[in-house]
Amino acid sequence: MDAIATAPISKEAARLAGHEDFGHQEIYQHLAGVPRVLTMLLTNGLNVVHLTTHHPLRDAALFVTRERVLEALRLTHDFFAAHGILEPRIGVAALNPHGGEAGLIGSEEIGEIRPAVEDANAEGIAATGPVPADSVFGQAIDGRYDAVLAMYHDQGHIAVKVHDWAASITLNIGLPFLRTSVDHGTAFDIAGKGIADATGMVEAIRYAAEVSRTGRLPSPRDPA
Repeated sequence: MDAIATAPISKEAARLAGHEDFGHQEIYQHLAGVPRVLTMLLTNGLNVVHLTTHHPLRDAALFVTRERVLEALRLTHDFFAAHGILEPRIGVAALNPHGGEAGLIGSEEIGEIRPAVEDANAEGIAATGPVPADSVFGQAIDGRYDAVLAMYHDQGHIAVKVHDWAASITLNIGLPFLRTSVDHGTAFDIAGKGIADATGMVEAIRYAAEVSRTGRLPSPRDPA
């Protein structure tokens, strides 16, 4: 299998049905037997990889460690390099407001994120950061980075969906095949009404087909 595009899944319904793996990402990770899978949201001119996804906000910061950030940077670099962007530039978002203000409003930037970026640089990975989250996504849209590593779910999701929600899709990094999906849920509240917008599903299918055919990811460096 070269690629698969999945439709929305109800995590609540899967859990109620007794499934331990309640999302497509978890199901495919389990079936593929891979240790770590990352979620990347992408839309026109903006690719955002997420260090964490479905964790309560108060717990997400506990996952911001030097080891996990470095692992995410390696996976991101390798994924882009394997798909035609040989020296991907990765902007790394800070966790705290204003990048922690030199430790005044958070220490994760000093103790975890910056050391991970330095470790990545020593391995030849073109990572930059931590960059305050209110700046890094705009910089990526302007073409400075091929991808941004966000620290938690809403930090990255909001940036992508505000930029171009209709065309945004999800892609998994770390699986042995390409998997894309939509950036929205099942919308049971409008089921059967004929008013759902299929743009995201169409984009997910189109993107999976194109990347599996060419072996190459679109880059902000590409001409429009």
